[in-house]
Amino acid sequence: MNLYQDESGDLGFKAGSSKYFVVVILCSEESKRISNVVRKFKGQLIKAGWPVNIEIKAHNLYDTPRNRDIPDTYKYKRDSARPIETILRRLTACEIEIDAIVVRKDRINTDLRNLPNSILLNYFSGRVLIDRITKYSNVNLYVDLTNKQTHDSHHFDGYIKTGTYLTKKAFFPLNIEHVDSDVVRGVSAVDFFAWSVFRKYEYSDSRFVNIFKHKISTFKTYYFRAK
Repeated sequence: MNLYQDESGDLGFKAGSSKYFVVVILCSEESKRISNVVRKFKGQLIKAGWPVNIEIKAHNLYDTPRNRDIPDTYKYKRDSARPIETILRRLTACEIEIDAIVVRKDRINTDLRNLPNSILLNYFSGRVLIDRITKYSNVNLYVDLTNKQTHDSHHFDGYIKTGTYLTKKAFFPLNIEHVDSDVVRGVSAVDFFAWSVFRKYEYSDSRFVNIFKHKISTFKTYYFRAK
């Protein structure tokens, strides 16, 4: 089984930080089909005038009306939601399952807010990853190499592997790779799902999640109570 992980929001607590943090896992055995969907979608956007030097991610697509680096000749300059809705529908047509957690950061215990981001990331990722991974006998997990949360990939890998083996009470093939989303397009695909879940909570905008909500298998919320 192939799993792809992405996060949306941040784990900071300063002014301007997000109110929520989201971890999403895209699960599928149709990696080739997903890759083809993403490849064709990106090619169509470039033909529509998207600049080749700007990464095609959900946030960038949605922000096009305010981004001066996106030319007015781009077909969806004033219709930024349309491409995102398109790719979500195409991906949802594939055989996929989605796991997600949402963290309401203002209720995280104040004593935990000074922990390194890597510790919180590992913990929340583990809460959704370990249960999913232990369902299978062979797993490839792909995580975005350019993850904006600061962490040591070795610590992340060790945390997930240890938790998985102890939960399953057995050793089995578990491969974890930190990859470029342009190379492993499943990571590019999960970005759209993570952004959509984040947008629902951060901005009370459910229209994107509604496209794939029937594909969500596991959904967890973490609302820590502050002292």
